[in-house]
Amino acid sequence: MKSLRSKIIKYSKMLNSKKLSALRSGNISARFKDGFLITPSGKKYSSLKNKDIVFVSLDGKFDKKKRNSFFRMEISSGYL
Repeated sequence: MKSLRSKIIKYSKMLNSKKLSALRSGNISARFKDGFLITPSGKKYSSLKNKDIVFVSLDGKFDKKKRNSFFRMEISSGYL
């Protein structure tokens, strides 16, 4: 899981460097086991750490301290 978190951070930063996303605009997520990993809302990509990437299970369980405002939308819209 650490490797996938690192890749999410890598591509988040790449979005900024390629001017495809402004600072903390949008979210990146990836399927992982019975859920997905997603970048936190409102945090600059340049300051992301592995511990910041949130795991959300398909039944909506997550670490409430790391809540992401877009996870319910991603679950319901089928972007998983």
